[in-house]
Amino acid sequence: MVYPIDMPPLVFLSNPNDIRAVFAAPPDVLHPGAGAAVAAPLFGKSSFMLQEEEGHMSVRSAISPAFRRHVVKAHAETVRRVVRKEVRSWPLEEVFPTHPALRALTLRVILRSIFGEEEALQRALHGRLLEMLSVTASLVLQEPRVRYLPGWHGTWGRFVRQREHVDELIIALIGRRRVTDAPAQDMLDMLLAMRRPDGAALSERELRDQLVSTIIAGHETTAASLAWAFQLLAHNPRVQERVAEEIATGTSQEYLTATVQEVLRHSPVFLFAVPRAVVQPIEIGGWTYRPPVHLLGCTYLMQRDPALYPEPDQFRPERFLGAPPSPRTWLPWGGGRRRCMGQHLAMLEMQAVLRAVLSERVVRPAAAHVERAGWRSVMVAPRAGSRVILGVRQRGARQPASSPLASATV
Repeated sequence: MVYPIDMPPLVFLSNPNDIRAVFAAPPDVLHPGAGAAVAAPLFGKSSFMLQEEEGHMSVRSAISPAFRRHVVKAHAETVRRVVRKEVRSWPLEEVFPTHPALRALTLRVILRSIFGEEEALQRALHGRLLEMLSVTASLVLQEPRVRYLPGWHGTWGRFVRQREHVDELIIALIGRRRVTDAPAQDMLDMLLAMRRPDGAALSERELRDQLVSTIIAGHETTAASLAWAFQLLAHNPRVQERVAEEIATGTSQEYLTATVQEVLRHSPVFLFAVPRAVVQPIEIGGWTYRPPVHLLGCTYLMQRDPALYPEPDQFRPERFLGAPPSPRTWLPWGGGRRRCMGQHLAMLEMQAVLRAVLSERVVRPAAAHVERAGWRSVMVAPRAGSRVILGVRQRGARQPASSPLASATV
């Protein structure tokens, strides 16, 4: 048990049975909404991410159809088109920080999924959102007490202004959509059609909070996962070449899928599942936990357990060939009622990006080692921006495993 200053006691759990028990606990015993409170300035107070059972599930049920497997497959060609256009604009033969570019790319994809054909809005929102979300790399989001101190005040004030600009654009769109009678075509339409138990529609502020929450959750995590994928592939040329060969033959995507799964196991962007606040005493793994303890299922430690994954520090997609990851011990999407709705879209994006890059480019390391992790709000991403060097892939020729800059340090 850990006793942080100004925070409730934290218990980290890494046993698969204990983590499953946390996910399966009744909502009146463990409250997950409190665990996401650090992101409230981004999400908004009425966000379904911050609500408990009834409020969370009602919004989740309304928007989940937009992220089902068959819907995502129908948008696959659009995703691939966006990816190809972005990737071909990336520079060659120079140190290139991929994470900022990946954030821009995945944001375009999620905006298209949420707002459909609203091209003008997507263009206006894209830059505004990237500016606003730069705050995730700052301490002012996690620590409210520093927001008004000298040196931090400007960062917080800038974020507040950027958030206001984003809100103005979204609320203006909501107003336009309310007066149309067109059938539901995208996630915004689904939310507009949603009704509370008393028959009332969601307010503009509630709609804004659900939209922004989904935008953030739907692009930041995928971008960070792809950033780790570029680091791991750059430093594991054997894996990279096998993926490239599979893509070139076009007969299968088994190894590509296994590679994405191994990235999510080896370098998950969330080190633990959403913390659950103990509301009523609960026994897990022979221990009884009482308020005000918070329980954290540490999926990172579980996925690095050598008893579950031999040689866990090694990046080996082969471990997932022939059999998919076990949902008991592979949990990059979380679990229980808070399981990520966008997992199918995230897998499609990761596969599309790697396919687009490795079919035409070779990814070389820009430093001697894989970059260390750095916090971005509640998740981790490569600290230096996932810097690599992209070269032209010579078809039919084996690619060099390193670059002249591979001896540099991060």
